[in-house]
Amino acid sequence: MIDKKKYNCSDCGFEWSSPQKEYDNCPDCGSENIILVSDEKAEINSARGLGGRGYGRGRGAGAPRVCKCTQCGYESPKTPGIPCRNEKCPKCGGILCGSD
Repeated sequence: MIDKKKYNCSDCGFEWSSPQKEYDNCPDCGSENIILVSDEKAEINSARGLGGRGYGRGRGAGAPRVCKCTQCGYESPKTPGIPCRNEKCPKCGGILCGSD
């Protein structure tokens, strides 16, 4: 059986899994602020009452749905695969960040 590790990015919310590769950065936004959410063995052990890792910080699954300006509050829908912080606000030129 191959252990399948599941990861979550604390910055953009992107979730992914990998059967072999270890990750140090989020493949979506490049952040180093990632969490190993679980692996297949931990899920099996947890289901058996043997302990295991939790599921992140209660944020929920998936990336943010909206990008919001940190300066003026402008909001726009998030474009999948493009981190909000790579976008600039069309109103004031500020940096956008993920928001729900």
